[in-house]
Amino acid sequence: MRTVIAFIFFLIPSYLLAQVNSLSGEILDENAGPMPSATAILLNPSDSTLQYFGVTNAAGMFEIRNIKNGKYLLQLAFIGYKTIYKNISFPGENTGDIGSIIMIPTPVALDEVTVTGERIPLKIKSDTIEYDAKAFKVAPDGVVEDLLKKLPGLEIDRAGNIKALGEDIRNVLIDGKEFFGNDPKVATKNLPADVVDKVQLYNKKSEEAEFTGIDDGTRNQTLNLKLDENKKKGVFGELMSGGGTGKHYQSNGKVYRFDEKTQLAALGMFNNVNRYGFSVGDYLSFSGGLSAFGGKIIIGEAGIPVNFGETVKGYSTSGAAGLNFSYSPKKNQRFFISYLGNGSKKELTQTSKNTNYREEGSFNLDERTEQVQRDTSHRFNFGARYLFNETNNIIINGNVSYNTGFIPLSSYTSSFINDYIINDQTRESEDVSDRLSGNISTTYLKKIKEGKSDLKIWANGSLSNITSETGFENITNYYNPVITEITSQFQDNSMKSQNLSAGMVFTRRITLKTYLDVIFEGGYDNQDLEREQGNTLNGYSIIDSLSPDFMKRGKYFKPGLSIRRNTEKTNLTLALEYNTGKYSTSLWENAENEKEYNLIQPRFSFEYSYGSGRRIMVGYRSYVTTPTVNQMLPVVNNFNSLSLFYGNPDLKPEIIHRLSSHWWIFDQFSFTSFLAAASIRYTTNKINYSRIINDQLVQVVRLVNVESDFMANANIDFSTPIRALGIKTNINIDETYNNGINLVDGYYNDITTFNHRLSVDFENRKKEKWDIGTGIGLTLTDARYSIQQSLNNVYFDISWFGAVRWTPNDDFNFNLSADITNYTARSFEESQVVPLLGAEISYFFMQNNRAALTLSGFDLLNRNTGIDRISELNYLRETRSNIIGRYIMLSFKYRLNKFGSKDGGINVDIKKR
Repeated sequence: MRTVIAFIFFLIPSYLLAQVNSLSGEILDENAGPMPSATAILLNPSDSTLQYFGVTNAAGMFEIRNIKNGKYLLQLAFIGYKTIYKNISFPGENTGDIGSIIMIPTPVALDEVTVTGERIPLKIKSDTIEYDAKAFKVAPDGVVEDLLKKLPGLEIDRAGNIKALGEDIRNVLIDGKEFFGNDPKVATKNLPADVVDKVQLYNKKSEEAEFTGIDDGTRNQTLNLKLDENKKKGVFGELMSGGGTGKHYQSNGKVYRFDEKTQLAALGMFNNVNRYGFSVGDYLSFSGGLSAFGGKIIIGEAGIPVNFGETVKGYSTSGAAGLNFSYSPKKNQRFFISYLGNGSKKELTQTSKNTNYREEGSFNLDERTEQVQRDTSHRFNFGARYLFNETNNIIINGNVSYNTGFIPLSSYTSSFINDYIINDQTRESEDVSDRLSGNISTTYLKKIKEGKSDLKIWANGSLSNITSETGFENITNYYNPVITEITSQFQDNSMKSQNLSAGMVFTRRITLKTYLDVIFEGGYDNQDLEREQGNTLNGYSIIDSLSPDFMKRGKYFKPGLSIRRNTEKTNLTLALEYNTGKYSTSLWENAENEKEYNLIQPRFSFEYSYGSGRRIMVGYRSYVTTPTVNQMLPVVNNFNSLSLFYGNPDLKPEIIHRLSSHWWIFDQFSFTSFLAAASIRYTTNKINYSRIINDQLVQVVRLVNVESDFMANANIDFSTPIRALGIKTNINIDETYNNGINLVDGYYNDITTFNHRLSVDFENRKKEKWDIGTGIGLTLTDARYSIQQSLNNVYFDISWFGAVRWTPNDDFNFNLSADITNYTARSFEESQVVPLLGAEISYFFMQNNRAALTLSGFDLLNRNTGIDRISELNYLRETRSNIIGRYIMLSFKYRLNKFGSKDGGINVDIKKR
């Protein structure tokens, strides 16, 4: 701990102790009226980069504090007015309070001029904040994520998730267009920062509202990256390759071309250092791929092999490729398609220790698995936006994916009661699987009367075909009495699913601000599962009782009415829907088992903006989830002889009620944000597990409906600059409560889980040369079981991280990172402290620093350990995995673009469009 404290103090740079000053003033319009939201910015005179900034309040007053001694260029700006510049020095006679400054309107209309060369780092207009990317220094090879970290009001966590003004960003556009589907990290983690001219942050309306002019109250925080026009005239990108100790290597390439009508991007990578794909979402769409057939995972469940701050398990060799193409022949017409392909080979060894709880006590289960997993994935996203005329519009989105998996696996498990062995099992298996799936959604919009009535017709369809061929051999030994069972079988599965839904919404204005929606929606869901299973000893023979043909047929119809009232400050929606549906199952073409449901489902939402940067929201909705074909299949899955799984054809649909609220505050003058969110989810007929455990510790698992499940979550996120110290802090508190029911040996087991998470982060605000961050995290889990209260347990993990980046000039860049995680011993065998240290130095050379040499080190102390701990249902588990360990790598990167300039200063050129 002393080392940690010392390192934290090391992270505080000496400039925090330097002499500081303040600057204040009043900005008025041409009529001497106050100008709120005008910006007062201190720039570096040599290169016009932002040093300090302030925003005027409702009275037109601003104040900038804690300014270091030196020379600055003061910039006063407001959209529609001439920008004022003034040289200023600290200390100086004309500093402190500069008095009142009168702004002069621009002599021509804004829509008739283009201002080039002038750098106004920050503009605030209505609900849009615009940043000038050139006013924020980024390393020559920096990506958009590095730029966003420097922008006031934006926060990027260690996984690359973006928050703006305290709210999550889920849409990142390039010149107003989609980029590689809907995964924002593909853009932020790959696009070069130096091609971005402006970063625009705004609340984007839905596409339906933008077209019809009828506000539906939908808003999404959106970042639009406006590219530099001069850098869209050619091809740009980069190539990188590196090699290191332990035969480690990595390489990647990125090529881009953008113009007014076309977006074209190509990405590629190959490595054996557990870097997979271009973003975490890229991986999730891949390995979420082949779902479970009755509890057996088709594509591996070994965790996400993407290194975004988490320990990556196993040794992976992987490659990926991506293509993105978008074409806009006219202003309101756009067609786009993207491709992401991945392939990997992972060698994974895991050991796990499980404590399982029963009414009469507990037992322990130890397991060791080894597997070499090979996966491939190909995913196409496509879409179109086509405006036929001023009253007719069509929106199309879709995707097609193809996944394959090959997993040979070896495992050994043993079960104990009070250190006496009850059983053990050796299992060998080999699984080959593939999945072909696709879906498409189409929306047709018709404006009947501008701003008064419109018609929306939509349809969604999806198809999937999943197949697997599995061979497995289980040798199971029981020791009381001594019995050995050998199961050598094959299991071939084929599951096909079809889903179609369609609907219509007619909207009519009934008062000036109030609209009535008439809603009709319906659809069907078909699933077919065919399985052949049999013995492989003494030839192949099919076992009819284990080879079901099982199908599910479902359909629903849901009419409803909705009233919406939208004003400048409020959005209110009240809706009532009638949901009627039925589904049936049939095994071996026998008589169908049919179930119906009829529900009245109210829905409401209310949002109130009670001031600039002030908003509260509350909403309620309910929905129905019917069981899947895997959950309802009544035929045993004996893939694991010690855990036999049965579905249940009599399962009822889950009915879920969700109440949510949030309170958001953002102060644009101090750039302080506060977000408090709370939600409650109550589920009736919850589908959960019933476990029967016999004297040989063989578990028979069935799915059943339990009475209810209750979950509550509360989250507080607070971020503010501490100007006196020159730092920004973020505090996040997350509380989750869950009360659920499962059955163990026929007894109801009430499971109550409390999860408490706290994180506190600090980082410096000025990041020209130093980018410093540190933080701590605490996770505490409190699990309680009604069947064995003596086995209730509490365990917690503590983590700390520190990161330093130093850029002394344009030629060098230094990085140092450290992570320390403390896994406590309570409820587990021992405590673990895992320190992880990394370092990197980069040297940039050639014209415009187009080339870079980077020497990097990972896990320099060679102490990394893959540990996961979870508390679920009626068991507690700790899993340890092999990890990649220490390596040193030297890499070379070359930027393909020929543009780049180190010129500073401001050049104002006003010209007609």
